[in-house]
Amino acid sequence: MEIRLITDCEQWNRFLTSQPYGHLLQSYEWGELNQYRGRPIYRLGALEHGHLVGSMLLTVASVSLPLPNPKLLPRWLYCLRGPTVEHPDSLALPALIKHAEEIARQERAVTLRLEPNVAADDPSIDLWAASYQALGFRANPHALYPRRSWVLDIHPDLEHLFTNFRKAWRQDIRIAERRGVVVREAEIDADFDAYYHLLKITSERDRFFIQNKEHHKEMLRLFARKGDAVLYLAELQGEPIAAKMLIRFGSWCYDMFGATSSAYHGLPKTHLLQFRCLQWAKERGCAYFDFRAIPEVLKPGEEMWGVYQFKKGFGGFSRLNMPTQDYIYRPLIYTAWRGGVKVRRLLQRTIRKK
Repeated sequence: MEIRLITDCEQWNRFLTSQPYGHLLQSYEWGELNQYRGRPIYRLGALEHGHLVGSMLLTVASVSLPLPNPKLLPRWLYCLRGPTVEHPDSLALPALIKHAEEIARQERAVTLRLEPNVAADDPSIDLWAASYQALGFRANPHALYPRRSWVLDIHPDLEHLFTNFRKAWRQDIRIAERRGVVVREAEIDADFDAYYHLLKITSERDRFFIQNKEHHKEMLRLFARKGDAVLYLAELQGEPIAAKMLIRFGSWCYDMFGATSSAYHGLPKTHLLQFRCLQWAKERGCAYFDFRAIPEVLKPGEEMWGVYQFKKGFGGFSRLNMPTQDYIYRPLIYTAWRGGVKVRRLLQRTIRKK
């Protein structure tokens, strides 16, 4: 088993899209996006007889500690929805982890954090958990990327999918069409500006963090250059009232970001837009549509409960990912860091409840 840094985009993505545990957040382009943000990355490939049998996109970030000089901050390594190997007893898994440990020493990393793309109801989930435990990992209840998402199997034809929407959702789609809502692809810079303006309005109204405009523009550029991303605007008499960014990776379409205007409260702005998004995914041969994050605990009152109810109305199922896995290299710093994270999360929760 040979571990090598992979620099071939086609080789990397071809392997990921051929694997049942591959994911957009491990794609070659996602690594480029992290580099754009100024974060070093390592694309580790496990090769057997010259063929990839495992991969791991590692990103390096600084630990958020209250030190006066940012250059003194220790680092940590993370791997979102990876590493990617065929099965839990694959020899590629320990080989990738061993190489990651060498990188951790070079980077003076506090921890290696993994969030494998393995569903909690996977038939081999106990074997996956045992494999990571045997390698020295421990479960962390605090995920970097939301553990639970809403997914729709879009193998059936559009008519069948539409029939399975909640009745009120079907009515709202027809109402939007009758009232003149038009959904179209973004074409010029002004369209992108309209998307980001709506996203800012939504983030301020619903109190969630968004990256800056250039980050969103670079994400769209990286995937749209091969026809794997689209920006949709919903307009009423030429005025943008809702927007969506979609990215396709392999047989999956990911609903990356959604935004709505605060105007026209009585108008169902997003239902028709969401239906167009499903159509786009179908046209590009996708098998699954990932609506992305919903509450980890599915009970009324949880954050994003309303978002969950909206997504659920289109049919589909809830997918819970296996817990985050941490390998700890520097226990004292790790403990102090986790304590700070817990306090920050508590404060954020308190603010949101207000």
